[in-house]
Amino acid sequence: MISLESGTLYVVGTPIGNLGDLTRRSQEILSAVDLILCEDTRVTGLLLKSLEIDRPKESFHQHNTMKRLPSILRRLQTGQTIALVSDRGMPAISDPGRELVEACHRHGIKISVIPGVSAVTAAFSGSGYSHPFVFWGFLPARGKERRQVLERVAETGSTQIFYESPHRLQETLEDLGQCLGSDRAITIARELTKPYEEFWQGQLAEALGQVSRFRGELVLLLAPGEGAVSRIASPSPMLWQALDALVQEHIRLGRSSAEAIRLVAAQFHVARRTLYDRVLRQDGRGLD
Repeated sequence: MISLESGTLYVVGTPIGNLGDLTRRSQEILSAVDLILCEDTRVTGLLLKSLEIDRPKESFHQHNTMKRLPSILRRLQTGQTIALVSDRGMPAISDPGRELVEACHRHGIKISVIPGVSAVTAAFSGSGYSHPFVFWGFLPARGKERRQVLERVAETGSTQIFYESPHRLQETLEDLGQCLGSDRAITIARELTKPYEEFWQGQLAEALGQVSRFRGELVLLLAPGEGAVSRIASPSPMLWQALDALVQEHIRLGRSSAEAIRLVAAQFHVARRTLYDRVLRQDGRGLD
């Protein structure tokens, strides 16, 4: 049986869909702590019941964080062990918990992270996009704050990741299309780790035309744009030849010239217009 260290906050990852993803260490921690802080005690209660774990639970969410913080810190300072979980995935990323972790650092309370599945990293791994990436969580629902975040999104060239719900998907895709262009490549990861898991890839305009098919929990990933950092500043003649060969290979497989250029440019961080000029225009070929 695992041995816990007194006065420690254990940040515990829980499954985002498939219960088989819970680690043995996570299960042992949850079975032994003095208290489990839950985003929703009903959701966590179902998980604990399936594992035959019976430990004290207390709600800890965005609406009661500041009220609960003092008593939680006191319990930790007196030597109790506490586990922090969210409904799904890793706490303190997009879910509640950041303020508690920050407070523990300020008060010299030990923190131990028991890592588990995260929708952010799971979706990024399945996208094929390059790093670095920026994770925005859920976009603000409306108003000035939403506009300000979208302006920052438009200025960011690297891979960008968002959480979104199906009922707000159309509005978000429309807003992203307006600030980034409807031809921006996007991956929509839905129902991660569940039976109907899917990674859909296309352009923002194409995604808008299929909004009704995207159900369940969604992660949106925007491919790096032409403003991306790490773009190749001065490719060598040999690299241009290799890029040209890749474009022609995509065309041979049935893609249009425009689509082939978009895919290769995104993969190697080369501006699409530059790639078009160097490997098509110079040979007298044009886009189809």
